Amino acid sequence: MNFSIFFSMLVNGLSMGMIYAMIAMGLILLIRAVGVLNFAQGDLLMVGAYIACVLIMDLSLPFYIAIPLSLVLYALLGLVFMLATYWPLRKASYPVAPIIATMGASLVLSEGTMILFGSWPRIISPVLKNAQGKALVINLFGTRLQVQFLLIIIVAIVAMALIYLLFEKSYIGIMMQAAAQDKPTAELIGISTLMTTAVTYMLVVVLVSIGGYMVAPVYTVTTSLSSLNLRAFAGTVIGGFGSIKGAIIGCLLVGVVESFATIRFSSYKDAIVFLILIIFLIFRPQGLIIDKVADKA
Repeated sequence: MNFSIFFSMLVNGLSMGMIYAMIAMGLILLIRAVGVLNFAQGDLLMVGAYIACVLIMDLSLPFYIAIPLSLVLYALLGLVFMLATYWPLRKASYPVAPIIATMGASLVLSEGTMILFGSWPRIISPVLKNAQGKALVINLFGTRLQVQFLLIIIVAIVAMALIYLLFEKSYIGIMMQAAAQDKPTAELIGISTLMTTAVTYMLVVVLVSIGGYMVAPVYTVTTSLSSLNLRAFAGTVIGGFGSIKGAIIGCLLVGVVESFATIRFSSYKDAIVFLILIIFLIFRPQGLIIDKVADKA
């Protein structure tokens, strides 16, 4: 394998790993702040791609209008998702009721999207295009790369860093964690659990929906985008369930392995990823990085 092919596969793998990391980070934030494992993460990513496609391709809105509007719609989607799957069931006698609700929501989002838009894949233009309107390609270290892959890495790093700082370093993040650890006490000192939960869901859905918009030009806009959730889940377990750092590392590993597997085992790349997952479950079930928050999951 020459350097050009190696570098191209590495960049492709890292870019997809970043998409998986955005999904995984959303999973862990919901577990930390709300205690809910969301099985509809991939479907929310898919809906985010469709929303961007409608605004950019169908309505032909300018980029500077479509992006802020899509972010608002992503946040509203997160609020509706929270009100539909978590808030009515938060005091249910069956503790896992909100988790089961996310499974139902996954089906509703998938089937509803297919009813609205059909099963045919849709094309969405990349963020950066050349004069012919096709994906912009640059020459980096002697390798021709689509700028979209590099943009995915940059946008994912920025988005995840901002949300991480918000949750871990800001006063709002401290309130969210306090409400997650002890809701009655948080209410007594004036922290609204409704507000903290709603903000958490909105930020998580915005994060994964951005990932959907970024990956859509690579995969096309289709309901099969929801399957990315499985690879993100694999990366989360490999990295260490409950650890944000571990999830990011695990997802990057999954993306790189998946990318290089296409060279010789294109038809079995998913099997290779999940074989690695099984090996970790057998020999190191705690993952690469152990985090005390994992116990809560």
